[in-house]
Order: sequence, then structure tokens, then C-alpha cells
Amino acid sequence: MAVKIFADAVSNLFKNIIKEKNLDIKVMSLHLRIDDKEYLCYEDDIDIEDFSKTYYELMKEGKEPQTSLVSPGDYEKAFLEEVNKGNKVICFTMAKGISGTYNSACLACDQVNKEKEEKVVEVIDCMTAGLGEGLQAIHAYELVKEGKDFEEIVKECEEFKHYVRSDFTVDNIKFLLKTGRVSKALGRFIHLLNIKILLKRNEESKIAFAGSAIGKKNSLKQLSKIVLDKIDLEKEQTVYITHCNCLEDALTLKAYLVNGGVKNIEIYFYDLISGAHIGPGSVACFYIAKEAY
Repeated sequence: MAVKIFADAVSNLFKNIIKEKNLDIKVMSLHLRIDDKEYLCYEDDIDIEDFSKTYYELMKEGKEPQTSLVSPGDYEKAFLEEVNKGNKVICFTMAKGISGTYNSACLACDQVNKEKEEKVVEVIDCMTAGLGEGLQAIHAYELVKEGKDFEEIVKECEEFKHYVRSDFTVDNIKFLLKTGRVSKALGRFIHLLNIKILLKRNEESKIAFAGSAIGKKNSLKQLSKIVLDKIDLEKEQTVYITHCNCLEDALTLKAYLVNGGVKNIEIYFYDLISGAHIGPGSVACFYIAKEAY
């Protein structure tokens, strides 16, 4: 019997990352539609670098992506494929406060556990998205390789997720306006003054306001200060920076963090699903903090 780790496509675990890191993690695909074309992230054979550039440029031009949840049926089928081999499954999903995917996974989990008359599947609300989820799935896989059993891994991951920070800044307020997180009047005021919004995930599995700055450069400086204040520099870890087609901004943030003592940093495009909700020009940082939420 083995423990298999699942995540959804919002985890930012692109095929190239899975391959480079030699991860045995099953990534559940989500449907994405933009410019009248539909894609299955990340099963479709696309070049993630080229596609991400095109994707965020289309958003700049006014195209609005449409995304869909992983259905309970898709989760149940995938869970059963592993369970019927004699394995157990630990499944990470994006924050339940921002998506119904967690509920889909839980419905499938309950059905499979009921059918097998024992706990063979566990679903973990990662309380965030992007590589905040991916970081947790990678951590779980490392525990699998260490030989820890199903219950030990679940317990440790439920504790670990409270130390995973997701801090980011967005370039254009209009994508937040569409979600209703700021008023239209405030949005116009922010846009006029070139104010950039900083955000974080909170203890309720939702996106929360973390601050603001005048201009992009200042927002990146402030973001780096938040990270350097919260990060556990004593712990050996990889810090992940992701960006919505603004590599120069990601490199600027990296330079600030390196100057502050962060050693291991990897940069990737922001995942396409949750990237649809924060928009082009956004930059995020995912890492392990000194203290839990």
C-alpha cells in the first residue's frame, strides 16, 4: 500500500515542474476557456511559457477567461483508480473560501470512503492557491518518501498549512473590481493615484487586504518587506515567486529578497486558473513563515 498525493491545477504544478522535481503528484485538471477556445489545464499539450504569455496578453486586450471546477465525478473516478490498487489518497485543493473545488473533492472523498468502509481518502483545504497549494503538496510528497504513513502525513500537513504564506500584489484594480472585493468608487480613486494593492491569504481561506503602495516599484519593495518580516530564514526552503507575464517585476522582487538573506528562489508563471482572477502584471510570493496564522 502506498500514499498518493493529489492536487488541482491551481497548485501551479505545471508538467515541467513535476518533471524537473521528479514529483509523483497527480494534478487534477480544470477547464479554461479564453478567446473562444477551451483548454484542459494541464493535460493539454501546450507550451506553458508561450501559452502563459499569450494568455495574459489576451487578458490585457480585454478577453475574459472562464474557468470551471473539478467535478465530484472526476475526483471520485481518480480517487478510485488509486484506491482500487490498494493505495490511499491525500488530496490538496485550492482554498475553500475562494472556490467550490474543495466541496467537490469532499463529496467524492465521502463517497469513496463510504464504499470502502474505511478512511482511504483525505481532503485538505490548503487555505490558499497557486504555489501555496503546490508547496503543500510537495511537502506531503516528501513525507511519503520519508516513509511516513497516511495518518502521520495528514496530521503533519494539517499543521504545516498554517505556516505557508501567500503574499502578492496586483497591477490593475479592475480584476479585483470584478470580484467585488473593492467598490467601484474606491477602484477609480486607486487607479487615478496609481495605487497598487497588496493581498494575502487569511486564516479563513480567503483573500485579504494586506496594504497598498504608490506605483509598482514601491509595491514590490513593500511586498519584499512583508516576506522578509514573516519568512523563516532559519529553515532551509525554496521560496517561489510567480508572475502574470511580468518577469522583470519578479526578478526585481527576487533581488530584494536575496539582499534580505533569502537563498533559494524559483520563478515561474502564475497558474492560469487563479491568474484569471488577479490579472496580468500580478506578482506573488509563496514561502514558509516563522509563525502560524
